[in-house]
Amino acid sequence: MPLVVGALALVIIILVATGEGGSNNVDTSAYLNKPATAPAPAPAAAATPPTTEDVPVSTEQEQAPAAPATAAETSKPSETSKPSETTAKAETEAAPAKQSSIESLHMQAHPYAGDEPLQSVGDLDDPGQWSMKLIFTREGAGLTQIPFSNIWQTAASRRQASMYFSAKAAGDTTGYSLPPESERYILLNEQMITWNDPEGDLQQRVVSILSANRVVINGAVLDLTRGDHWAQPSPGVFTATVLNDDEKPVARVHRRWELGSGYDITLEQSFENLSSESMTISWAQYGPPSLIPDRSRYMDRRRFRFGYEYPESFDPNHVADVIAGGDMVLELTDASEVGVGFWPNELGETEGFTLSWFASTNRYFGMAVHPVLGPEGQGSRSLAPLVQTIGKWIQGDDQSRMIISTLESPAIKVAGGDTHDLSIGVFAGPLEREVLEDDQPYRALNMRGLILYQMSSFCAICTFQWLADILVVVLSFLDHYILFDWALSIIGLVVIVRTLMHPITKKSQVGMQRFTRKMGKLKPQMDKINQKYGDDPKRKQQEQMKLMREHGVNPLQMLGCLPLFLQMPIWIALYAVLYFAFELRQEPAFWGFFQLFWDWPFLADLSSPDHFFTEFKTPVSFLFWNLTGLNLLPILLGFLFFVQQKYMTPPTSSLSPEQESQQKIMRLMMIVMFPLMLYSAPSGLTLYILTSSSIGIIESRHIRRQVDREDLDVEVVKGTSPSKDKKQKIKDPQGRAYAKMLDRRKSEAKKKQSKSFKKRK
Repeated sequence: MPLVVGALALVIIILVATGEGGSNNVDTSAYLNKPATAPAPAPAAAATPPTTEDVPVSTEQEQAPAAPATAAETSKPSETSKPSETTAKAETEAAPAKQSSIESLHMQAHPYAGDEPLQSVGDLDDPGQWSMKLIFTREGAGLTQIPFSNIWQTAASRRQASMYFSAKAAGDTTGYSLPPESERYILLNEQMITWNDPEGDLQQRVVSILSANRVVINGAVLDLTRGDHWAQPSPGVFTATVLNDDEKPVARVHRRWELGSGYDITLEQSFENLSSESMTISWAQYGPPSLIPDRSRYMDRRRFRFGYEYPESFDPNHVADVIAGGDMVLELTDASEVGVGFWPNELGETEGFTLSWFASTNRYFGMAVHPVLGPEGQGSRSLAPLVQTIGKWIQGDDQSRMIISTLESPAIKVAGGDTHDLSIGVFAGPLEREVLEDDQPYRALNMRGLILYQMSSFCAICTFQWLADILVVVLSFLDHYILFDWALSIIGLVVIVRTLMHPITKKSQVGMQRFTRKMGKLKPQMDKINQKYGDDPKRKQQEQMKLMREHGVNPLQMLGCLPLFLQMPIWIALYAVLYFAFELRQEPAFWGFFQLFWDWPFLADLSSPDHFFTEFKTPVSFLFWNLTGLNLLPILLGFLFFVQQKYMTPPTSSLSPEQESQQKIMRLMMIVMFPLMLYSAPSGLTLYILTSSSIGIIESRHIRRQVDREDLDVEVVKGTSPSKDKKQKIKDPQGRAYAKMLDRRKSEAKKKQSKSFKKRK
């Protein structure tokens, strides 16, 4: 039975690794650590305002838009084009047009040089003040890149950066340097998207991060993706002006990026009606896309997440927390369905939920759009006034899948001379519990729900989120206050679990040893019963049960696989915790002891494989493994399983040849396949199982010696059975229940025989 349960665990791990969204063979060339290259520039004069079909945004987007803009329409202006003083003056000093016509609307051009340097906000050289850097582009007034100041691709780069910043704080950086820019972790890059137009020609466009897409004014669609439609008076500040047929400004769109503390970004945007007539507008922009896959991933777990509010009829005062549980998740493969948008979705429509926030996550990081709240989390938690639908645009195949979301507002009426606020908040950072649980506005929006310790939607039923949360709290407590090391905390967790499980484990193993020894002594009599009643299985079973009852052999005392069953949820939950917990990302084992030897990568990152022999510069994909190096702990785990099976498995003398063959196959699966499946798993999990198995062997040895000392065996006299008067009294409650069951079955068998005899008479 333990082997059967072990095989079941193996099957679960295989299904988790290969199940929905589990492919590791993701081509990361689509997510290079550099901005996308724009198409070849074309003269600005060649551009014409796009029509409704020209703008690639829809709530039910197919693989390509119906009729996207042409290459000339999406390109940058000529490098020889220079902004004129007249244009700049018109942009900064234009007053609201009185009684201006709002017919034949088009965007004012702001020509600029194609090699104009990109402006930015934030600083990568001062992690104490800035956690990231925002690099801007005029293409849609968005971002080309979001790099972090002190988050790195590998544990080695993190150690190098830590030494540099420590030396910088001490005032002398001689001999120290930051890792190369290619090692810096970048949350997102702008992306080049392609499609075929109705004539079959290949078209392309650069989509910058969270960029503006279009504004529709009284039915007229105005393209906001082009760089020459935006003026950039200062870093992070953009304006786009709408002109009428008299070339007079009738409306203006404002965008201003503000980088807050931590990982908070405020995108202040508004629509200003410069005319005296009211306008009906709708606004569209790009939302969070699928993020860059993690380098050391064991499996690809990119997801889209939602936060909901209860309907007004149920919670009119909005006192309930935002709903953000495990049901509000969409795996990347599910999100790749063509023709289905993100919002509204079936759950929201069925329950009447209101959208509070929308996010894209990978293993450790997330990007979410949410309403702008006050410093204490006050304000409306609903995105409904700003976002009516969330569509998507799918790019690439299974090897380089990329999904870009699009946010569209409802129809909004803006009176003449008024300004309508379209601002949103943006979270762009690691899925760190302390940040999402304690900081505003994430606490008010319950964005702690972004952290989901779940390997896949298939395994959701066997991953207890509450248990994973408890394990995280216990590990954090051990690390912060007692052991001060994550590896020792994992070992401490093993000791706690094994201690709590010891009474059950001891009872199970004592019962198993009793049963095995007694059955070994009864084997000669069992063989006689098998020979005598070989053609009558029912009678053979009755005689075997009778013999076992007479000699006090009780299989119920073994407790079977109960200890292993009780530990399996802990293993699965811990697996998810060690894989997804940002706190363990790039955390070394044993205070980084092994890294003192020539920067040895062994156990330098508990969230990735152990890399005992070497660490690859570039991950190698093989089947459903994402190999980042050559590892030792899985090999040790296989050897330990071999010792454990050799030492703990009961003798097979009472088994048939077929049963012995099956048991050998199950042993081979446990010894070879289980470590093989864990080869690319987090070294923290392998360390946990390795420690738990080692303690289990020591525990079993101690229990076996204790059984030998207590001499628990009952003497069995060969060929005889105790009389009814001299039968040993059974004190064990389970034994008494077992004996009663056998007596009941024996009585029922006698009644059947009596009835059968009467019928024959």
